[in-house]
Amino acid sequence: MKYLKYMVIFSILVARGAYAVAPAFGDLAVLLAKGCFGGYVKQDVSLEQCAAFLNSKGICFSLFDLMDTNKAVTKEDCARVVGQSELLFSGEAEVVNGCINKPLEAKTWVDYCLLNDIDLEQFWGQVVQRTSEGSLPEVKKFFGK
Repeated sequence: MKYLKYMVIFSILVARGAYAVAPAFGDLAVLLAKGCFGGYVKQDVSLEQCAAFLNSKGICFSLFDLMDTNKAVTKEDCARVVGQSELLFSGEAEVVNGCINKPLEAKTWVDYCLLNDIDLEQFWGQVVQRTSEGSLPEVKKFFGK
């Protein structure tokens, strides 16, 4: 039932055009690092430093995803980084091959967030709002825009 609620909200936002400019992976990395890990990451760090910090903690961002400015972040991508962050903060993170693994009780990262009452929609809404007029300055600077 919770999943249905989130899907309805997600569908309404899409229908209203809230995703006119889809967030890129670089935007997600910067917002996650400076927002959720603001106590560990200075606010003036670059996209490269944000991604390196997150990857060092097991919250994995692929170089290919970061370099493709046309590849939009999906809800599952967002759920993965939020779920990995939650596991890291709780001390329950199991890191395998440099990335925090999804616990076996959940089929997907979206399911993990739902099962653990993680407000994925609030975080996703903030990402979409912050990138509604284009990529963040750190991302633009990285790509020389």
